[in-house]
Amino acid sequence: MKIYAVIAASVATLGASLLVAGPAEAHTPNFSATCDGVHVGATAYDAAMQNHWSVTIDGATQSGTFGSSFDQTFPVPQDGATTAWSAVVEAEDGTYHFADSGSVGPCGTPADACADLPGNQPAGTACTPPPDVTRVDHQSLEGCSVQLDGTAYGAGVLTYDEEYTDTYVFNETTQTWDLVTDTTPTTSNLVFTPWTVQQGVHHQCATQPNQPPATHTSHSTSHVECTSDEVVTTTVSSTTPFVYDAATNTWVPGQTVTQTSTTSTPVQQGRCSHTDVKGTQAVQLTAQTDQQLPTVVDAGLPGATVVQVSPVASTSSTGNALSLLLLTAGSALLVLAGAGVRRGTR
Repeated sequence: MKIYAVIAASVATLGASLLVAGPAEAHTPNFSATCDGVHVGATAYDAAMQNHWSVTIDGATQSGTFGSSFDQTFPVPQDGATTAWSAVVEAEDGTYHFADSGSVGPCGTPADACADLPGNQPAGTACTPPPDVTRVDHQSLEGCSVQLDGTAYGAGVLTYDEEYTDTYVFNETTQTWDLVTDTTPTTSNLVFTPWTVQQGVHHQCATQPNQPPATHTSHSTSHVECTSDEVVTTTVSSTTPFVYDAATNTWVPGQTVTQTSTTSTPVQQGRCSHTDVKGTQAVQLTAQTDQQLPTVVDAGLPGATVVQVSPVASTSSTGNALSLLLLTAGSALLVLAGAGVRRGTR
């Protein structure tokens, strides 16, 4: 009987030990993570309690309660990225607290963030290019024959702007925008300033003509000065040089320079009469002429003999006129004298 009692007591003690130790050893969590999801499991918790679970995936937290056990898999993003996760299980009273964390992935195919771009772009990709970059280079051309893009402008200075527009092109390899430099400019703001004739000569676009010789003119007049018995000759000489006109690249007449000179020579014998004329003297007629003048016979004097009067010609036009006047007056006196004689005879 004692043996049976001892055995029974030992069995009872062992059973009590198992009842106490068995539930404590069964509070075991189960955490794992793959691209299929984050798995959270817990068993042998007190079903009479509101035990807690919590899962955080990619920053988003989910939580809830369970009874004696819990087993659930939570999905992870399938966007081709690596996802961080963490999980916690514990009894209602805070005992049997277990936690785990980690990362999983990359999982799935990245979403195309830019549908208008070739290929698939991950989130955060700039889907539109940066603004174009505009560059302006100021240019100028000058010379005797300026030409640009097939247009001839002549002699002068041409200023213009060359505008370049650099654009961005998407690089599929680096998933970024690369700046492409424009090498074909657009020409704008053309301003052509032609050279003047003077500037053209300065830049050897035209040659300066040779200076022509000056023009010379000379005019002489002579008169007899009987007070000094000489012939006075006055000569007026004019010289007109050519001066250079830079505005037209020509030689034009300049200011005329006039010089007057006087020379004298002795008068020929008999050209001056000092009896009747003072100062400038008209010369006497010395050349014969065939012109007939009136005589006393023409006045009707009886017995009058025809007398041929021969006037003497002068080399001076003034002397000729004066001599003719004297001869005419003398003839008139002869006629009057003849008339008086006729009245006396009667």
